[in-house]
Amino acid sequence: MGIFLAALLAPAPLLADEARDKLIVETVLKLENFNYQSASEKVKAAIGRYLARTPGSEEYFQLVEKFRVETELSSLAKLASGDKANPRAAGLLVSIGGEPAIKTALADAGPRRSRLLMSLGTVNDPRPVASLVSLLTGRDPVESRASAKALTGSPAGQLRLLELAEEGSLPDKLKPGVSMALSSSVDPAIRARVAKVLPSPASLGGESLPPLADLVKLSGDPEKGQLVYMRACFTCHKVGEKGIDFGPALTEIGDKLAREALYTAIIDPNEAISFGYEGVSIEVEDGRKLIGYVASDGEREVGVKVPGGALVTVKASEIKGRDALPVSLMPATLVSTMSRDELVNLVEYLITLKK
Repeated sequence: MGIFLAALLAPAPLLADEARDKLIVETVLKLENFNYQSASEKVKAAIGRYLARTPGSEEYFQLVEKFRVETELSSLAKLASGDKANPRAAGLLVSIGGEPAIKTALADAGPRRSRLLMSLGTVNDPRPVASLVSLLTGRDPVESRASAKALTGSPAGQLRLLELAEEGSLPDKLKPGVSMALSSSVDPAIRARVAKVLPSPASLGGESLPPLADLVKLSGDPEKGQLVYMRACFTCHKVGEKGIDFGPALTEIGDKLAREALYTAIIDPNEAISFGYEGVSIEVEDGRKLIGYVASDGEREVGVKVPGGALVTVKASEIKGRDALPVSLMPATLVSTMSRDELVNLVEYLITLKK
């Protein structure tokens, strides 16, 4: 086999470069005693070119994992921060690069960071768990919630969240989301412990809601749910031409969010704040304080959408202070204004709102 590999490395004008690289890769994968670290630079170069052409493929992961190719750490971090959580890329990033690789990957403050957190959260290893825990008490509330959500993705992360809750170290703002996520854990021991330390939010009358996994199995009456919308949601959300234009429109929400996500948005609105609807508090020189979200942000004027749907415009030069709100503009106590059945009916109605 070694002779065959040497032949592949020899000049071969009839063999295209890409095809030759592929043959080299296929060959070294079959070699039981192949040592990548001591391989020739030509072999490493061929493998490197192949990896660069096939990021995320099965052979890519096989090569990186089998030969522990440290030069692929940045590529693994990129794959782990893609559109969907990538447990395999994140797992290799941790196992090959360890804590330094995690630290380097998390140094990226761009839009891919939250997706990287979710991928790291799937790795059942104390190193990414420790990194995610360190972000729970940071100044950025969005990142705190994203880190908490990521930690629910592995047994090690779930256990650490429970330990923090039992120690009294889990921030209050994260408890509703963590409670919902852990109450649906596949581990019965986790579910038993979370029921004691982080009981589910209460509905109208103080009745504890079932775990999220049980809620999504319930069927409701969409016509009754529409009545709940008119009472509890109408003043902030539009459905077609009905309702007040303040929060995100619900007209086609059934196409955008699954049943589970709808329950989460109602029970713990701080868990996922819609882009563009992040709350702000603006203090104006005349003594006014505006609470809402920025609808327009120009050099001379800033438009703030306030509860009730009104757009208030202020001169940028008259703004004394502007602070991002750490929580959603939607009240976290909304669920306590409806019974369990009303909540189920509301979600059933929202599911019907499609194109």
